[in-house]
Amino acid sequence: MKNIKHLKINVLCLQLMVLLLLNLTCYAQEQKTLKVDYSKIEKFVKSNDNQFEQLITRFESGDTTLTLEDIANIYYGSFYSKNYSYVDASKSLKDKMKEKDYANAFILCKEELKQSPASLDLLFKASICAQETGISEDIYSQRIVQILDVIFASGDGRSEKTAYKVVAVSDEYFIIYAVFGANLKAQALVGHCDVMTVYEDEAPDETVDLYFDVSLHLSQLDAIFGGSLSKSKKADKKSRVKSKKVVD
Repeated sequence: MKNIKHLKINVLCLQLMVLLLLNLTCYAQEQKTLKVDYSKIEKFVKSNDNQFEQLITRFESGDTTLTLEDIANIYYGSFYSKNYSYVDASKSLKDKMKEKDYANAFILCKEELKQSPASLDLLFKASICAQETGISEDIYSQRIVQILDVIFASGDGRSEKTAYKVVAVSDEYFIIYAVFGANLKAQALVGHCDVMTVYEDEAPDETVDLYFDVSLHLSQLDAIFGGSLSKSKKADKKSRVKSKKVVD
């Protein structure tokens, strides 16, 4: 049964990768990139409650006409919103999934997505639960791909200057494991970026460094610790942490 579960998750990941590759091919042909301006997004979210609410409603309904800029406002804007947040799945939801109680886990997913509609972690778990309970998960996969489109348009992940811009650290793991199908060998904090050294099973000695801009996550930590994080960063530019899987 364990192998069947992993097979189903892998099929879902494959579906996501196919959709994403199709979108990325279109962007490559159009040379589509996105300049993410956090201050501009913050101003939009805090000054235009009604417009932001309309974007969220369209996103939740599966609107495919949303632009990259619209999705960027939704994804990054949820970090600044007073009505929404950007969080991972709750412990209760994770426990239900571990127990394979997918019906009740799906109920929790939908409730938690009301508060955090752009959470990659919640959307992925909703996709799994929907699939396991025989419900179409297309709308969740589509929302995941829309968010990934924005992240991959925000940079190429090759340097600190062109890092992928993500809201949460869990998004980095999702991209590494679920999207790229890679493994994490090491992680270092360099400036405002997480530098993730990854490899593929077929070539464990061949590594690639992926850069993720975690400015939003660091600003949140800085606020929690009253600025002590900034002082610590100046004293020590690099820190190593243990890797973890994206799917609990």
